Amino acid sequence: MVKVGIIGLGGMGNMHLGVYQSLPKSEAEVVAIADIDPAKLKPGESSQEINIGAGAGALDRDRMNLCESADELIADPNVDLVDITLPTFLHADCAVKALRAGKHVLCEKPMAMNGAECDRMLAAQRESGKALMIAQCLRFWPEYAYLKELVDSGRLGRLTGGHFWRGSTAPDWAWDNWLLDAKRSGGAILDLHVHDVDTVNYLLGVPKAVFSTGSIGVSGGYDIVDTVYVYGDANMSIHAGANWTLPKGFQFEMRYAASFENGCLTYSSTHSPTLIETSGEEAIRSEVADSTGYAEEIPYFLRCLETGAEPTMCPPASSADSVRIAVAEMESARTGKLVEV
Repeated sequence: MVKVGIIGLGGMGNMHLGVYQSLPKSEAEVVAIADIDPAKLKPGESSQEINIGAGAGALDRDRMNLCESADELIADPNVDLVDITLPTFLHADCAVKALRAGKHVLCEKPMAMNGAECDRMLAAQRESGKALMIAQCLRFWPEYAYLKELVDSGRLGRLTGGHFWRGSTAPDWAWDNWLLDAKRSGGAILDLHVHDVDTVNYLLGVPKAVFSTGSIGVSGGYDIVDTVYVYGDANMSIHAGANWTLPKGFQFEMRYAASFENGCLTYSSTHSPTLIETSGEEAIRSEVADSTGYAEEIPYFLRCLETGAEPTMCPPASSADSVRIAVAEMESARTGKLVEV
């Protein structure tokens, strides 16, 4: 059984807490939680939401060490795994401290603010010998896992095109409004769009170059972005976009349309059914597990810790590559030029 400490009990920390507490105690137990806001550490249900809902966690002072600092939790000898759900600009420092303290680390996406911070985390992981995984939830999301299987198996032939998109209202629910401060979040490119950046990386690897256009918004960074990913294949078109400037009444949506030599696969989180596979004249509903990436990624990492296996579905070096791609997109949008990755 893995003893878990969660640092940061905002919307995502609450989501992770709910997942851990849904698992058998033989797999994991949350034994410590840290947050600088004492109000969030009051015993009882924890229900702060993110853009796709809330977790279902509960705080128990008798069973948990409720800490008012990350350092206090990291120093807790009862904690095996530190789960970091802090704002992005705090990821690198906290992960490095936890790894050097001999803890395994699961860290929310994006890995860090830039490639240099990612490199610090990778070096600390190598030096510690402990496990590190970034919670790139789309790699575990059933509809995206289905797409990955189609690409890898070649069942519909070669992938010839892909369009990925997600949109939301401005995320104004975060502590100290950090999400809408690009210096701390990276704006929509690094916080929202990075999901699809990572999907493209997961499916096809690092592109040779990117070309992006964007619109600077309330965060001070690019809050609307559209990117073309350049690979060595002249017969394939891959692009992705994101927008978190949409009006309050907009329902969060993530979607994709993937074209293959012998068919296509389309997905939208707001449609029913969500996933349609089309081949020839036949369109069929594709059945996937009724689950989320959050509910799948955490048990996966726990199994890796139990068996001593590397998290090959989501190795930290690949997550670092996704950050580098996103940073290249920012540079391309700023300069109006193609940027090599």
